[in-house]
Amino acid sequence: MVCTASTMSSPVLQQRSAFTSRVQIKSRTLRASTRSPRQVTRALSDTNLIISGATAVSLALGRFVFLDFQRDNANRQGLPVQNDVTYAEAGDKLSEEASFLKGTNDPAGFNLIDVFAWGAIGHILGYAALAIISLNTTGINPAPKF
Repeated sequence: MVCTASTMSSPVLQQRSAFTSRVQIKSRTLRASTRSPRQVTRALSDTNLIISGATAVSLALGRFVFLDFQRDNANRQGLPVQNDVTYAEAGDKLSEEASFLKGTNDPAGFNLIDVFAWGAIGHILGYAALAIISLNTTGINPAPKF
């Protein structure tokens, strides 16, 4: 004997069904409100162009302008010494430079370390330019007043 009328009229079941319907309604409204508006991604935005341009200029300056100055300065300083003996001559095998990082096919000798260093400098300059542009658009003048 199944008595469905008595089970449906129970106050506990009515409270549960009212609660679950409220939860379902709230979850639907939350789901609808958490949808973000459609975002359009452009391949060549101002940010991309500024960072890429600053990095390209920095790499070009490092390769064609400052490379000889950097190499001459490093050769003039020489390797670190202690008691007039370099670390490699004293027997420290770990002090030798890694040959795979210094090897390159570039005629001028622009290697992987140079690319990382000058690329980082270019990114720093690009983000500084973006920060200055952002400050100018908000009405703040980043230039010092003397």
